[in-house]
Amino acid sequence: MKVKNILESEHFQLISDNLGIENEVNGIFSCDLLSHVMGFANEKNILITVLNNINVLGVASLLDLSCVIFSHNIQVNESIISKANDLDIPLIRTKLSTSETVISLYQSGVNN
Repeated sequence: MKVKNILESEHFQLISDNLGIENEVNGIFSCDLLSHVMGFANEKNILITVLNNINVLGVASLLDLSCVIFSHNIQVNESIISKANDLDIPLIRTKLSTSETVISLYQSGVNN
């Protein structure tokens, strides 16, 4: 599965440029504690978070995550979106809760 396949669902809205939407996805990781993400997320995972912080991109870049999904309709700062565009990291927003996001992605075929 690729990031662009996730965007086919009405629940997910791309908020960055479409760079990186061809990224492969190999699992889901949901967490708001970046040190935990650093220790346990795998390359090509999707990160689901509500953490609206530039450091999310540092972790996503370092771990080569497929994309970052902000649940609970988090309004992401323009500076974060701009930096994500520089790093080719797709940013997605959803109105779904974090648990609903995980379930939706799993049902669409994203498996850990």
